[in-house]
Amino acid sequence: MLRASLLSLVILAASVAAIQAKAPKPKPASYRQDGPSYSSSTPYDAEAEQQLLSLANQARARAGLLPLQPEEGLTQAARQHAFALAARQQLSHQFPGEPSLAQRLATGSSLHLSQAGENVASAANVEQAHEDLMLSPPHRANLLNPAYNVAGFAVVRSGYTLYVTQDFGQGSITHSADVSDDIVATRVSRMRASAGLPQLQRVDGRTVQAAACSMAQADSLAIPLAREITSRYVLRYTSMQLDTVPDNASKFIGDRAIHKFSAGSCYSRTTRYPNGVYWVVLTFY
Repeated sequence: MLRASLLSLVILAASVAAIQAKAPKPKPASYRQDGPSYSSSTPYDAEAEQQLLSLANQARARAGLLPLQPEEGLTQAARQHAFALAARQQLSHQFPGEPSLAQRLATGSSLHLSQAGENVASAANVEQAHEDLMLSPPHRANLLNPAYNVAGFAVVRSGYTLYVTQDFGQGSITHSADVSDDIVATRVSRMRASAGLPQLQRVDGRTVQAAACSMAQADSLAIPLAREITSRYVLRYTSMQLDTVPDNASKFIGDRAIHKFSAGSCYSRTTRYPNGVYWVVLTFY
């Protein structure tokens, strides 16, 4: 899926389902790698970028999909990479010294990205780029991925060639700890209801919330929990989407012997999860 070539257009596509990588923190407006540097003043073709986005959204509309919304952080990440393509006059998803796709998106966007993908291409004009991308199955899959809702498209011109980067994401705003706790607790209650079991009493979750934040700070699930956390079951996990729980959670949630539970969560960007993840602790009594 990482390489494909069509006629006079050269294109590459990549996608990641759950982004986990080190996220360095360069200055937002400048970027330095093993080669020429990009800055916010670097020339790019904003009109061509808008045309590409419009063509992509027309294709999505024909497929019955919602349009991609432009997102500034993804756009800046895409422009950084498009400049790198143009400077080297070659295509790659990662040049020596350059952060990975996950790292680039994490640096630029404040959204929680549970999925992401990228197309890169070189072509003579916008229409050719879009047409040939749509003819290539992996690139078409990125453009028509129903999960993606935000994007950043970049076009940098070098002579008679356009260098294109299209970054896609499934983005959402992040929730506060209290709100995310409520979402997790609601999921537990719904699972009990669907199993025809009595509802559990929800008890104060400040201790387990602190435990979740401690896991986030340590970037690890395997840390000692506070002595105050005593229960029949303790379930801890990371989640890109709060309304889902691990497969093995049902055996704990469905235990008829338990009567109470508490939910604690903490959203954090870490070395393993540069685009963010929710750290969750559930205790059952």
